[in-house]
Amino acid sequence: MIWRYLPLTGIVLLVGIAFGWRAWLQHRRHGTWGIFLFRSTSALQRLRDGAMAIAAILLGAQAVMAAGWPALIHVLPTDTTWLEILRIAGVIVMFGGLIALIVAQLELCTSWRIGIDEAASPGLVVSGLYRFCRNPIFLALLLVVAGYTLLLPTVLSLVLLAGFYVGVRQQIAAEESWLLRTYGEPYRDYARRIGRLVPGVGKLV
Repeated sequence: MIWRYLPLTGIVLLVGIAFGWRAWLQHRRHGTWGIFLFRSTSALQRLRDGAMAIAAILLGAQAVMAAGWPALIHVLPTDTTWLEILRIAGVIVMFGGLIALIVAQLELCTSWRIGIDEAASPGLVVSGLYRFCRNPIFLALLLVVAGYTLLLPTVLSLVLLAGFYVGVRQQIAAEESWLLRTYGEPYRDYARRIGRLVPGVGKLV
């Protein structure tokens, strides 16, 4: 059945969009790949980068197992009707997240990065999706992983989703600290008006 291939499809598209297509586009337009993982002098930041990489590898490995050897995967719901509902919701959430990811990454233009480039100050983006939340890329990533979990509802998926959320919140805190140091009052004013992940929620006080 097609369902068993969808989690792997989502992970492949996620990695391909972020580390392939978007990095290539950044290099073509601006001369930099925009990937700064594991370059920080902070051990804590390198630990966060490593944890997120491990989570992505585990999601990919489980998706490969589900596609190739589905009998080895134990999904939590045993009721077929509920499983079908979860799968339909998962497709909507995961691919909706991927579309939002593409849009949010394009809207960053020269400011797009994976990781924190301490030396850069390419400009503050507050238009497009960034009018509704300060971190639409992270929100999109969470939607992709949530959709994956609905498509492949296992204990590992739930644990990784929870861990991914914690990691995203910590990364947001680190990036917002850098944004405050880099842009000062303009970013502070923006963060006072716009929610962190959900409109109106998590405004800076």
